[in-house]
Amino acid sequence: MNPLSQSKSLSLSTIAIISGAILALFGGMLIFTNPNQRQYEEFAEEQLSIYAKENLCQADASGLDQVIKSQVCHMMVEAGRGQIPRVIRETTQRKDYLVLSIYETNLYLYRFRTIGIFNYFYVLDVDQLYDQN
Repeated sequence: MNPLSQSKSLSLSTIAIISGAILALFGGMLIFTNPNQRQYEEFAEEQLSIYAKENLCQADASGLDQVIKSQVCHMMVEAGRGQIPRVIRETTQRKDYLVLSIYETNLYLYRFRTIGIFNYFYVLDVDQLYDQN
């Protein structure tokens, strides 16, 4: 009998232990990298400023009055950046699921839903709460 030809197989309990250890390690990584409220506020401040400039401050026409309104809007967004974290903090509800968090921010016309996982944020959706017309 050739000892090299014998294959050794892992027992079911060994596979279970290895699988459990990998799962525990992955779960620990998720828990450790679940972003906190402060990190969300920094992310939301940047995203809200970008969203406002790209969607709310754009001129509808090429007329001078529209260009001026657009520039004033951009300046107001920049001037108000210091207040954005406070507004976000007051209008955000965090659901902490230990391995990830879901943030829902309700601002006057819009609701933003964001997931935080692995120290990153992903915007799930942006809903317009009221018709502007």
